[in-house]
Amino acid sequence: MTRGIHPVDEVLPARPMLALALQHLAVSYVGSVAVPLIIAGALGFSQHETILLISATFFCSGVATLLQTIGFWRFGVRLPIMNGVAFSSVSAIIAIGTMPGVGIAGVCGAVMLGGVLIMLIAPIAGRLRRFFPPVVTGCIVTAIGVQLLPVAYQWAGGGHGNKNFGNPGYLAIALLVLITILLFNRYGGPLVRNLAVLGGLAVGALVAVLFGMGDLTPVREAPWLIAPRPFEFGLPTFAFLPFATIFIVMLVQTVESMGLFISIGDIVEREVTPEQVADGIRANGLASTVAGVFAGFPFIAHMENVGLVILSGVRSRWVVALCGLIFCIVAFFPKFGALLAAVPPPALGGAGIAMFGIVAAAGIQSLAKVDYANNRYNMLIVALTLAMAFIPILSPTLFEQLPTWTQSVLHSSVVVACVVSVVLNLVLNGTGGDCDDAHHPTPRDPGHKPDQAELGQLKMRPSV
Repeated sequence: MTRGIHPVDEVLPARPMLALALQHLAVSYVGSVAVPLIIAGALGFSQHETILLISATFFCSGVATLLQTIGFWRFGVRLPIMNGVAFSSVSAIIAIGTMPGVGIAGVCGAVMLGGVLIMLIAPIAGRLRRFFPPVVTGCIVTAIGVQLLPVAYQWAGGGHGNKNFGNPGYLAIALLVLITILLFNRYGGPLVRNLAVLGGLAVGALVAVLFGMGDLTPVREAPWLIAPRPFEFGLPTFAFLPFATIFIVMLVQTVESMGLFISIGDIVEREVTPEQVADGIRANGLASTVAGVFAGFPFIAHMENVGLVILSGVRSRWVVALCGLIFCIVAFFPKFGALLAAVPPPALGGAGIAMFGIVAAAGIQSLAKVDYANNRYNMLIVALTLAMAFIPILSPTLFEQLPTWTQSVLHSSVVVACVVSVVLNLVLNGTGGDCDDAHHPTPRDPGHKPDQAELGQLKMRPSV
């Protein structure tokens, strides 16, 4: 690495950068194809319309990733963040799309208006940066990892809805991928270690296909070429109720994005300023507005790729930017996309367990650096935040009888972790954060008596 260049800004040689970008593509592809498939099925799309919707989603995901990683002017947080469609949007989009006289055109109009408004409120979001000290971001990263682990377990068992879920053969493939990743990390050179997840996926997929676990029918049926075009599903329509519905979801996603930007900044060891938070939120808004033109959906950071950044140790935003560019290209070649989608779920499960476990471990590592000895409030913040954040995972039906408008907030462990940790830190520690560094004196217990070292420091301080 050239001296003076932060690892986030490092441009790698062409071959390893391409291989690393493909690794990010393989990890994020499944999440990117799942959302448009679910929505197309709910809205009664034909096979051709479904392919068009998936193609548009890939193209917009690539554009959104390029906006965040490379950016221009005041758009983009410029960190290694892969952007994609959030699952938190699915229920709202289906609700809007099935309204009488609304359909996909109403979804597009609502997303476009929502994106514009998110861009306008981005500066306000940027000013909230000071409410995310280490005790908050550590809780958020931990929640990200734990929230993703059930997805990995679902893959390892054969995928959602599989009648043979948990088959020992599926579990053996997931274990094989995990062992391969460990072997690559233990015995491989630097490049091999960086590509351990891709190598594990390749080995697991190959063995799974040999044992008849793969289905290549979608690859044969997919067309060779298709072009995402603006307003493919008609001109967007605008109405208040669809807009209000999607905007509430986008506000929740904005809170989640703020926590993700700052947490990822901590992971790659780059300070994220309030201005950069605002730039990242602004890019989310612009990406969503563009997506509305192509029948896409609101875009936020792909949490799955956070684990890959940690596990590979490669922090370059240019690797992820190249992945975004490849996503734009893949949108025109459905057969290539179908080939990626044909990777058997158990292989993805093994990789997911490794990556998402690493994310949770990174959060725990961050929380280990928080000052608990001199500030008893920090322990309380962590305890209550994690206890609340894990409810959607461990007891997903607990909040079912609460008002419908609360569901967009309470279904996500990451959003719960953001809200609870920020509020608790503000109430208990004040706006000074959790006071972990020397520049912010740690709040003391009411009955605290200074020891000799502290008395000495007090005597040395100049009088005002």
